[in-house]
Amino acid sequence: MDNWKNNTIWFEDIPAALQRDFDLKEEKLDVESFRDLEYLTLWHYKSKFHNFEDLPQMKKLLYLQLNWSNQVDLVGAERFTALKRLELHYCTRLTNDRGMVDLAPTLQHLHINQYKKFRMTDELFSLKNLRVLRLNACAELPNLDFLKHFPKLIEFSFVDTNVKNGDLMPILEHPTIQKTGTLNKKHYNLSSKELDHLLEEKHTGKAYKLVVKKKGIETFQYIKE
Repeated sequence: MDNWKNNTIWFEDIPAALQRDFDLKEEKLDVESFRDLEYLTLWHYKSKFHNFEDLPQMKKLLYLQLNWSNQVDLVGAERFTALKRLELHYCTRLTNDRGMVDLAPTLQHLHINQYKKFRMTDELFSLKNLRVLRLNACAELPNLDFLKHFPKLIEFSFVDTNVKNGDLMPILEHPTIQKTGTLNKKHYNLSSKELDHLLEEKHTGKAYKLVVKKKGIETFQYIKE
């Protein structure tokens, strides 16, 4: 099931047996029930090891979202051998990407939101299959030179994440990025409007999105290269 590709996931279209949404302030955690899931959302997950080491093997898991978890790093991610999309929201203790290298063979979408302490290393740069990278409200980035490590990237978003040197040209110089999201800052050498225009001009005629519709609503997914 490829619902994980949609910008907005329609969970109502996913069979109940393949997904769970746990708020651990209200429910008792039963990790053994996770093993055959393809989609898992956890709220307020408190790991004894502050990583993934106390979760079971989930060989079918395609999508994992953590909200308000106490993660410090991603050690133990080798448990998710099929993972395509990882979303980390408000896990404010996350400080580094240790363990992320274990997701390199499969991961295509990475969303990291509200991590002012998070620092990237070569582990994140190992994710050569990434097509979507969102680093929103994260720690300051010295520059955007690291984008060269992601040869398949289509979307890069860094809303409310400052780029210290202000140079946004690496986005335009990247061969495959077609969509971006940012806020205007005085020291940036391009406004968000200018950046969008230049990307559109650079990739004129190159379709990269597929609109997906149902019952009067729509979302999109990126076209396979």
